[in-house]
Amino acid sequence: MKILTVSEVAELLKLSKCKVYALAKSGEIPTKKVGGSIRVVQEELENFLKGGEVK
Repeated sequence: MKILTVSEVAELLKLSKCKVYALAKSGEIPTKKVGGSIRVVQEELENFLKGGEVK
């Protein structure tokens, strides 16, 4: 299981970090809080992008 930072997600999706934060805040992408930081489980992001379910 790979955990991605907001910067890594932004690079993968070709979006700005601000846009990734906005998508996370609105619940459009699956995120986890680690300490005070937002992280994304790569498998969950891939499933989400394919239209699958997030576990």
